[in-house]
Amino acid sequence: MFTFYLSAIDKTILDYSEFIINKNKFSRNRKFSFDDFVKFFCFRRGTTNQDDFDKFAENMLNSDEVDLTRQDISQQRTYINPIVFKEINKQYLREINYNKNSPLFNTFKGFRICAGDGSDFELPNFPDIKKEFNVPEKSLTKKIGPTAKFSAIIDTLNGFILDGIIGDHKESEQKLMYQNLENIKGITPLKSTIFVFDRGYNSMEFFANLIDMNTYFVVRLINKFYKKEKLKVKSNDGEIKLSLKGQRIKRFKNKELQEKFSDETELTLRLTTIKLENGEIEHLLSNIPKNIMNTDDISYIYHLRWGIETNYNTLKNREYIENYSGKRRITIEQDIYSKFLRHNIFHHYKNYLNIILNNIKRKKGITTKYKIDQANLIRKLNDYLPIMILNPTQKIIRTYTKKIIKKCIKAPNKDEPHPPTPRNNKLKRKFNINYSLM
Repeated sequence: MFTFYLSAIDKTILDYSEFIINKNKFSRNRKFSFDDFVKFFCFRRGTTNQDDFDKFAENMLNSDEVDLTRQDISQQRTYINPIVFKEINKQYLREINYNKNSPLFNTFKGFRICAGDGSDFELPNFPDIKKEFNVPEKSLTKKIGPTAKFSAIIDTLNGFILDGIIGDHKESEQKLMYQNLENIKGITPLKSTIFVFDRGYNSMEFFANLIDMNTYFVVRLINKFYKKEKLKVKSNDGEIKLSLKGQRIKRFKNKELQEKFSDETELTLRLTTIKLENGEIEHLLSNIPKNIMNTDDISYIYHLRWGIETNYNTLKNREYIENYSGKRRITIEQDIYSKFLRHNIFHHYKNYLNIILNNIKRKKGITTKYKIDQANLIRKLNDYLPIMILNPTQKIIRTYTKKIIKKCIKAPNKDEPHPPTPRNNKLKRKFNINYSLM
């Protein structure tokens, strides 16, 4: 497994000139190269820049030759385009053959289930940050400081982040999701992927865009939308025709998409009515034929959307994606995007170790399914990945891979479903040292 993430980094930055903001920076004969900076930010521990660097340098083969101060790190990183970390993550997914239909990845009836959604990310409360993310002063309170809108597409069955974007404060989730969908082309096989969205993505243009991508989708409808059309559907799972005439087609902001659908008078889709556990009735709009998925399947697919919420929880409360190491937008983007690779490595290891764990249990006659403790695995990867990356000898890789396996399968948890935890309004910010109101 080690070769996948090392290869992803090496291949992405083979010609790193496109990721340097100032072309005169990062000459190849520097003691701490562009390659080193990228690896540092991908695998830093999240304390302070100086402490993280000192620990990172301890693992370097030529550590005696490297001596950077916090100011050196802060200055040099301003020349690194944050997109490099997203490209490394894309390459990593290619390295593990995620872009192909492979039995190694979890699917539902042969389909990848990918959810798209947005979340508010906390920002440091500094004037420059608020200006760069267009945060108005009137939005701040004593309990809630500045935030930015984050949007992502995540494979809910495998946990992988396919794409993520940090946008401005209160930026449109649909606008960001259009970028997400464009960015994942070529990463996942669209014909065998089903995208799931909640009520924030109810628009004819959004449906048309997904149809144009030649992929399947399930979207939870806002109750007041398409009332007349819904009344014409006489069953709990039937065909619905949504008119594309008049203002509905004129509201398309994508002129190319508008032109493609200009000859269409309506979209013929599928409306599935389900009853949630709390007794509420919900309507799910999809383009999945009944011969591919039945009514219960559609309900189950929408239920899988909760996987993006659990991944956001892991990103925020286990991997501390909102713990930033800088006071500018470029550094915040670096901190966020550099965590994608480590998050996906964690899920790849988790899926792999769960298979090993349950094989061991079955050999002992234990049929109950178990899963490794994710907090324990995250800690071990934080400890061992920098050593393996900076000293990629066979002995080091073999030694620390065995340590990860041994320590993570020792104290597993039962693989039992837990009821969804409702979102709570945050009463205070997590990383208070950076967020005191000014």
